[in-house]
Amino acid sequence: MREAELKHGRVAMLAWTGWLAADGALGPVPFRFPGEVYQEVPSSLEAHNIMVSQGSLGFMLFAIGFIEFCTSSVLVEVAKGESDRAAGDFKLDPLQFLKGKSTAEINTMKLKELQNGRAAMLAFSGVATQAALGGTEFPYLVPYPNVADFTW
Repeated sequence: MREAELKHGRVAMLAWTGWLAADGALGPVPFRFPGEVYQEVPSSLEAHNIMVSQGSLGFMLFAIGFIEFCTSSVLVEVAKGESDRAAGDFKLDPLQFLKGKSTAEINTMKLKELQNGRAAMLAFSGVATQAALGGTEFPYLVPYPNVADFTW
């Protein structure tokens, strides 16, 4: 369970950041891949359907499937009890965040990652919902005329 929670949290952190970057929330100009087809995408919300029709998401599906295939053998070993690997630990630390840290500091960093992942899952759900319902650009804060006023 923890393995899935960490994986979904990591994906949500990337997705939330990518959603906002593509909508221009991280600066005056939205981050887009080079090429005319990407420059014409009006928003992150509409990018999905455009990329499906274009075929770009097929490659993404292949890449994600390949990563899942490569990591599944490790999960099978853990499930059989053949490995004592901690959940989510793939010994991948290219920026060396954990280098030279004590066990207590490492556990604190792991807890922060878990909590930030949980927050990112909620944040991504919120930003996607708000973008879909509001029909506006970032920061998606627009009063809705069709919503009843529930003030007390």
